[in-house]
Amino acid sequence: MASESQPMTEKEFWQSSAQRQYIRDYARYTRTSPDAVLGAVLARVATVTPPNVVAPAFTGASPSGLAMYVAIVGNSGDGKGLAEGVARKLIPDLLDAGETQPVSGEGLATLFAGRRPLSEDERESRDRGAELYCVNQRALLSVPEIGNLGATMSRTGSTLEPVLLSGWSGEPLGGQNVDENKRLRAPAYGYRLSLITGVQPANAGILADRDGSGLPQRFLWCDTKDSQAPDNRPPEPSGMFTFDVDRLRVLQPSDITLNALYRAGARERMPRPENGGDPYPLHIMRYPDEVYKAVDHDRVMALHGQRQDGMDAHSLLLTIRVAGLLALLEQRDDLLAVTLDDWKAAQWLVRHSIETRERCISEGRRIGNRKRADRIADGIESKALGQQVAEERREQERQRRLQRCVDWIPVYLQDNDPSRIGVPEGILRNNLTKADRPYLGEAIAELLKSRVIEERQGVRGGKRYALAGAM
Repeated sequence: MASESQPMTEKEFWQSSAQRQYIRDYARYTRTSPDAVLGAVLARVATVTPPNVVAPAFTGASPSGLAMYVAIVGNSGDGKGLAEGVARKLIPDLLDAGETQPVSGEGLATLFAGRRPLSEDERESRDRGAELYCVNQRALLSVPEIGNLGATMSRTGSTLEPVLLSGWSGEPLGGQNVDENKRLRAPAYGYRLSLITGVQPANAGILADRDGSGLPQRFLWCDTKDSQAPDNRPPEPSGMFTFDVDRLRVLQPSDITLNALYRAGARERMPRPENGGDPYPLHIMRYPDEVYKAVDHDRVMALHGQRQDGMDAHSLLLTIRVAGLLALLEQRDDLLAVTLDDWKAAQWLVRHSIETRERCISEGRRIGNRKRADRIADGIESKALGQQVAEERREQERQRRLQRCVDWIPVYLQDNDPSRIGVPEGILRNNLTKADRPYLGEAIAELLKSRVIEERQGVRGGKRYALAGAM
């Protein structure tokens, strides 16, 4: 066990927990990677954890959800699907969670929200023909290969990437359809979305190139390799792996409460009971003081402009989330308590995730460079073909920068215009890089067409843009 001042080692990580040790031993018995199996297990733990079980606000913001996105790294045939299968054996019951592949950003809201017709009396009293209700409070997206996800995200006007970002953060999902009777919206704390995808190094750029929006930073990256796998297959570990999902089931809100949340649209808008209590109480996990100190230090560094940026900017929030899920995995008597060992284990796992991610991205770049060198050596890039390739690359670059703008605008508006009064086009332009600015107008047009954003009139008649929805 690691001391309070020393980080946990890999050996301590696996041996300091009976649950993790069983996962490691069972993975090696089934000839799969312990790292990949654990990642898939944590995604399943996150899925069965009710949406009202959350991490603390820490800095005065809102409590954060425990959604988990996992990238399992390996080449074709390395065992990405096998790791998911082993995790399914360890935690077979997902409490009726929806399991599917994402088709579009708009479609994700339909996993959680639906509309049902009202009776004639209710239609008259509510002045509407249908009401929102919760179809399901949990879903696990399984994408065998990141290329499938990348193809969907790369379609012009696709909202899948910003919706995945919102789903990881637990923000409201769904558009603001003009016809209220067709509007589908899953409110914060009313759903739990998790995701598992396979990533071949050659396709790592599909995630890595989206670091501007923060998508790859939100994933826990796990490796299909196990350098310490024994030459001879070990026996099946003794005993049984126990994870009682019913202990989490009792914490989830009732269907009546969930439907009331969906109708209200937010906890703050739900009518309070006569006793003045919380109409939708949250179960907030308890973290050790060291976590609060780490968050406070991170905020000070941010205020001083000294916090690390790039792909490690979200590592602290990911570590907080992993610590909560590791604690839930332990199934202790005090289910919602995160110990110092849980925190140190999460720190080790996130460090390992960052190393796995960087190796994957570096290998992907080497593969790309090698392919380009082979094309040149084979004479494929002759002068005539070179012009065609150059034109194709210019068009690819145009599409890439346009998509960057399409992805960036909703994220910027979410962070900088919470009241949805609108942001002038000039401010949006000034916050883009010079290379991306020429594509702003086309990106705005795409987002207006897909109703992700709305155009509003400014005080002096100028145009402003805000996320779709009521002001």
